Amino acid sequence: MPYKFNYDYSKTLWMKMYLADPDFDNNCSKVYVTFEQALDIVKAVDNITQGITKIIYLVGWQGLGHDDCWPEMDVVNEYLKRDCDATALDSLLWLMEEAKKYNTVISFHVNISDAVREDRIFDELVSTDCICKDINGKPAVLQILNNRNCYKTSYKQLWDSGIFKRLFDRFCAMVPVQEAGTLHIDNFCIAESLRPKTYLAEQNAARNLMLDYIHDLGIDVTSEYTYREDHFRNESPTHPNRQMYAQAGEDMTETRWEDIPMRTLGKIPATWWTSNITMDECILIPPSLYSGHVNDKALKAVFYGTMHGEEIWKNNGKDPSVWGPAFIKDFCTYHVPYTYLNRSKRLRYTQNPDAEYEKKYTVFFSDGVVSRAEDESISKNGIVLKKGYDVILPLTEDNKIFIVYSENGKDGKWNVPDAAFDHADVYEITPDGNVLLGEVQVTNGQIELEVKPGQGLAIIGKK
Repeated sequence: MPYKFNYDYSKTLWMKMYLADPDFDNNCSKVYVTFEQALDIVKAVDNITQGITKIIYLVGWQGLGHDDCWPEMDVVNEYLKRDCDATALDSLLWLMEEAKKYNTVISFHVNISDAVREDRIFDELVSTDCICKDINGKPAVLQILNNRNCYKTSYKQLWDSGIFKRLFDRFCAMVPVQEAGTLHIDNFCIAESLRPKTYLAEQNAARNLMLDYIHDLGIDVTSEYTYREDHFRNESPTHPNRQMYAQAGEDMTETRWEDIPMRTLGKIPATWWTSNITMDECILIPPSLYSGHVNDKALKAVFYGTMHGEEIWKNNGKDPSVWGPAFIKDFCTYHVPYTYLNRSKRLRYTQNPDAEYEKKYTVFFSDGVVSRAEDESISKNGIVLKKGYDVILPLTEDNKIFIVYSENGKDGKWNVPDAAFDHADVYEITPDGNVLLGEVQVTNGQIELEVKPGQGLAIIGKK
């Protein structure tokens, strides 16, 4: 039976916020966003998104930054603290509490799959066989992270030894992640150990036990991928995984990911990278059970997706006058279409074999809703609501708030067939809050609007 989740991720804005990278050469942290600055961003995002529920997973909150201090989760990055606080943990707890005022749940990006020799518990992980080992019983380097050799944890031993429970319980005692009710476990992929031999089925069973344990604590787990691992994870011939597993002398024939089950379906409700999911599965599996940031170009063109978020602030800095336009565009043209389509049941699809890959699908939903990749349109009962980067769609399920956006500007009539109002205020969306522009009347299911290039508007119905 699928878990009962705390959030419907198909209707919630969930993102990452990238805070810091480690600088091991100088034993410090390269900071992009501090905890204090994060709250300023949270406030601005709440303004832009009209106060809808949001989840933000912090990246680089621990150690010296991103992918440091795993699989432990109890070292808060001191470079992110506020000057007025005694510790970075105090600042983190302050951020989590303050963010609630802005309809935002703060949670964490964590990793229990990776370890490096510099970790405090690395020797214990090796002695308990919690590190995947090669045929000679030596810890196997299977990746490079932050220019350091990276080793993979063996889930069966991590679970059987009790180390996972110890680390996770310590994490829960430190921060109110149970209150947040959600957690992002990154890169939760299976790696197999050759000595002792711990293969796919055992590792998958242990991962499920970990997910059960976290779920019983009242926490949803989101993650990075659609997990469809096969025996020995057949990477390219030069990949360290391939070289180590070749030592086992077992068959490493290639397999198709489409033939492998979605191993965490019903336990992980949402992931960022959903390129290894078929169109048929997208139709059959409701987005409330499995949703995400759809990055396959053909699927993305008709289903859209949740916003990734982290690159907006990492690439554009903390000034809302710089990152605001990029965020508004993504929110209006990607996230809002995604949540709108998720209101209807996915029924069927057609494809044009002569179209280029990302333009080939048309998806039909209940309620007369159609999403067509060929002209990047969404329509309802033949009435166009989105075409290219001209968008007018309801944000809320009561149809009292509509979001409008135009990349190049559009002046004229816009369709609002489901509007739950006959007149409304028109606001320009800004990081500082809505700016009232005027009022519109609904006439024959349409409103008259002039939208400037790159402008986002909120149409808020009046009683």
